[in-house]
This record gives sequence, structure tokens and C-alpha cells, in this order.
Amino acid sequence: MAVCSAVLQADEPPRPTAAQIEKLEEEGDRFADQGDYKSALDKYTEAAHGIVTKIRGQKFSQRVLPNLLTREELGKEILRMMKEEYSADELLLMDSTYKAFGLVPIDMDSQKLMTALLTEEVAGFYDPDSKRMVLIKEEGSQQDPGWFGRLLGAKAAFNKDDQKTTLAHEMTHALQDQLYDLNAMEEGIKTDDDMLLAFSALVEGDATLLMFAETDPSDDITQTDPEAMRTMFNVMSWMLPLAGGKTYRSAPAIFRESMIFPYFQGMIFNLYLAGAGGWKAVHDTYSRPPTSTEQILHPRKYQLGANFDAPQSVSIPSLTETLGQSWKPVGGNCLGELQISIMLKSVASGTQAAEGWDGDHYEIFRREDGRLGLVSVSIWDSELDAQEFASAYRKYRSSPKHLSTSPARKRASQPSEDSQIDESDTSVQNAAKSIFDTSAVSEVHNDGQQTWILEGFSAAEVRAVKQVLTQTTFSEKEFPLPKK
Repeated sequence: MAVCSAVLQADEPPRPTAAQIEKLEEEGDRFADQGDYKSALDKYTEAAHGIVTKIRGQKFSQRVLPNLLTREELGKEILRMMKEEYSADELLLMDSTYKAFGLVPIDMDSQKLMTALLTEEVAGFYDPDSKRMVLIKEEGSQQDPGWFGRLLGAKAAFNKDDQKTTLAHEMTHALQDQLYDLNAMEEGIKTDDDMLLAFSALVEGDATLLMFAETDPSDDITQTDPEAMRTMFNVMSWMLPLAGGKTYRSAPAIFRESMIFPYFQGMIFNLYLAGAGGWKAVHDTYSRPPTSTEQILHPRKYQLGANFDAPQSVSIPSLTETLGQSWKPVGGNCLGELQISIMLKSVASGTQAAEGWDGDHYEIFRREDGRLGLVSVSIWDSELDAQEFASAYRKYRSSPKHLSTSPARKRASQPSEDSQIDESDTSVQNAAKSIFDTSAVSEVHNDGQQTWILEGFSAAEVRAVKQVLTQTTFSEKEFPLPKK
């Protein structure tokens, strides 16, 4: 049974001094050693109010109280939250998108996998809907399995240091929410997956940066070289599947890499900001958030000046009348540089081919027999970039089927980012081809800086759709900040 606080927030948040923080943590440690994890968490949380405030230079307007769940309870909670956050149509679009682009096998249940991943990997979360902070207690685990046991996968029921670190991260989210209203900021970008991922990288990267700062208060994390940190992550990246749970190790790359992107790449992005202007520069970014994963991956493209690169919003005219009643629209969205680079990673120089991205939009259609149709329009920084993407995408779609190596082993043997060809993911691309009618036409067409992709349609339908695509319009994207 979950141990939950009766009141989620209260007024007059604590502002403990350094001496009081030390005493609170010592008291929490004693409770944890006695197995009274809820009392320990209460003490750690009270201390965390002061720790987060001191590092960020910002104050809580309300006290945040913790909740403690087991992994089983977490799974039920995440399933409930997903049902509240995503409609059936939105989940169908996500699943159809991954299958249309060959990112997951056609028989995979994407919603089930996402729930399993979050349940297995999450150490805690802050829910801006309920204003609730939740941390996890491992049920049936040893109190302390030791370093060798942890290496083999055993988990302590309540690891004191891990709980303090997780608290720093989740308390940062609570403070972000009190200052900026995270739900309101996400409301205007719900239909843009790439911008949502970019905003998530700002939020999660900010909290991860603070988490690192909390682990060593004597070191100024804002002075760390972000490129040195990126190099360290790239060197270690091949180990990530080994460190994750069973579901993470077996999940397609689109799930694994999208899941870690906001934390690692987001932290590096925030480190660039903090290095230039301290924590204030991080705070100020919430008044002008990044608008693409491209800006997260290449922070200089976010900074105003000669290198600034605003993404293009791509508006495809309605194709419903053109395609007729045999096709039903499922919906559309934006892939962005991150998801395109994940998709093309199995192709030589695929990551580089994604770097010239300037904007995209796709639409998914479905027939009664379950077959899909895909229309995508992307715009690139130059005609050469558009041609490089088109070439890489053609290779991606025609790549041979491989089943010999698991994702974890393949990554362990090939630590270089550009040489990582995840063979199980390559097989996914080919398996996904059958989601289209095998007699249909597939066409990748370049028109200046644009690349059009049409898959799953008849030759006549392709000709008709291409006529409509000439009316596609483009405009500079802006983050729709909520009205105060």
C-alpha cells in the first residue's frame, strides 16, 4: 500500500540554513537506517527546500511534500496518468508514426512498452497536474545489497544517497512549476512533438544539472566545459543499455534515445546557458524556450546572433479530398532533427544527414485493411542538405535485414556514435515495410531545399498528392508562451 501525504502542498515552505540542512539529513539517515523510510523522506525533503533554493537562487512559494510508492503502484499510476494525458487518437497517431517510419516492429504495442519503460526506469517524478512529488521504494529488496549486488541488478529498498539525489531533481521540477507553470507552457505545443522534446530537454536538463550540483556543493557545476561533458557522455553512451533494465535493453532505439535525450543532451544545453550567464541564464530561458531539438543538440543555434537558427513550421494543405474516402486521416506531427537522426543511425553518415534539418511535417493515413499511407515534407538548410537527407532515407528504407546482434551487445562492441549500427533496429525498418501496401508506390522527391516522402499510395494517388504539396507553406516557429 502506498504511503501518501494527506496534503500535497502547504504554505510557508521551509528555508533551512546550512547547519539545519546538515542536521535534517542526519536525522533522515537515522530514520532510514531504522527502516522508517517515510520519516526519512520527510526530513530529506525539508532539507531539499534549502539545498535547491541555495543552488538556484530562487525560492519556493509553497512547501512540497513527498509521496512514496512501490514499483507495482508506480505502474498503475503511470498507466492512469497516460490515459488522462493521451487520447486514443493521440496514442494511435504515435503508434502509426513509429510503424510508418519503420522505427518499431508492426506487431509492437507502443503504449504497453512505454508504460513498462517508465515503470522500470523511473526513480521518482513530479506531476504538475496534481502538484505531487513521488519517489520509489523498491519492494522486497535488501536494505543494502552492496556494490557487487547492485552491479548484478539488485536494488536497495531505500538507498539514502539515491533518494537525496532524486529529491534534488524532482524538487527542481516542483520549483519550476511554481515559477513558470509547466502545464501552461506545454499547452500551446502539444501538437508539435519536436518542440515538446526540446522543452522537455530544457526542463529535465535544468533539473539534472542541479542534481549534479547537489552531489558536490563545493564544485561550481556551471564552470564545467559542456563539450568535455558531451565527450564523456558519448564515450559512456555504449554502456547505457547495459545499465538499464530488461525492457530498456530490448526497446527500439526511438524509445531508448528519446527517453535519455532530455536528461543528457538537455543538461549539456543548460550547461552552455549556465556557463555564459550562471543560473540566471537558465531561469531566463523559460521566457524564450528553445523551439527545436536542433537547438538542444547544437546550443549555438539557440543563442541569438549569427548562428541562431529558428526552425520552420511546415503547413501541408489538406489531403483528405485528394485521397478520397478510401483513406482516413490518422493525424500529423513533426519529427525534428533528433528523431530523424535516430531513424537514420543505421545508415552510414545518417546522423550527419539529419543535421541540415530546418523543419518538417508529416501526415499519416489509414485504410480499412490497416495499411498506412505516409506523406512527409521537410525543408533543409540548403539544396545539398535536402539531397543528403533524401539519399540517406532511401538507403535506410532499402537496408538489409539483420537479426544477429542484440542492441546492448552491438553498442558495447561499437562505442563510436556514427558507427553504431543497431542491427535489431535495422530489422525493424524492413519489418515496418509491410505496414504499406506492397503494390504501392514509394517516392522520395527533392524540390530545391525541400524533400517529399510519399509511401503506401497508388501511382495515381502519388501524382495527385504531389500537385497539392506544391502549395505547402513555411513560416518561422515561435514558442507560444502562455498569457499571464
